[in-house]
Amino acid sequence: MTNKTHYIHLYYGDGKGKTTAALGLALRATGHGQKVVMLQWLKGRPDIGEVKVAKLLGKNFVIHQSGPTYFTWDNPPVGGEANTHKKLAIAGLKKLEQIVAKTKYDILILDEIIDAVNMQFIPKSKVISLVKRAVAKGEVIITGHNPDKDWLKLADLSTEMKKVKHYFKRGQGARKGIEF
Repeated sequence: MTNKTHYIHLYYGDGKGKTTAALGLALRATGHGQKVVMLQWLKGRPDIGEVKVAKLLGKNFVIHQSGPTYFTWDNPPVGGEANTHKKLAIAGLKKLEQIVAKTKYDILILDEIIDAVNMQFIPKSKVISLVKRAVAKGEVIITGHNPDKDWLKLADLSTEMKKVKHYFKRGQGARKGIEF
C-alpha cells in the first residue's frame, strides 16, 4: 500500500497519442471541476485544437506554449534558429518554475518536455527537480519521444506509444482536429 496522493505519468514513444492521452486526462479532470495547467514545449501555434478548447473551458484549463509556430520535430532547428528555440524552451522552464511555486493545480501536463531536454534546450536535472516538487501539489503528466532511464525511474506510470503503422508514411499530412 502506498501513501502517495499524486503520481507522475509518462506517455512516450514514436507512436501517435502521447499528447492526445494527456488531453483526454485533462478533459476528464476538467469535467470534474479540477484545475489543469498544460505547458507545451516545441509548440507555439495558437490555432491548434487544444488551445482553442482550453479557451472554451475557461479558467480550469490553461495552456502555456513555449515554441515556434510550427512543430519543431518536423523542422529541427539549426544554427541561429536553435538559439531562438532554446530561448523559448528556457522561457517555458521559467514558467514551469512559477507555476510550481505559485499556482494551484490538480493536473500539470508537461507536453514534449522530454524532447526539449533531449534537444539540449533545457537541463534535465532542473526539470526532474521541478517535477519532484510539482507532484506534491498534483498529478504530473510528462510526454515525449525518447526518455532515458532517469525518466522511466521517475514515473509512477509509463505508457509507450509504439508506431506500428501510420498514414504519414503514405504522404498524409497532419489534419486539423486529428493531429492538431
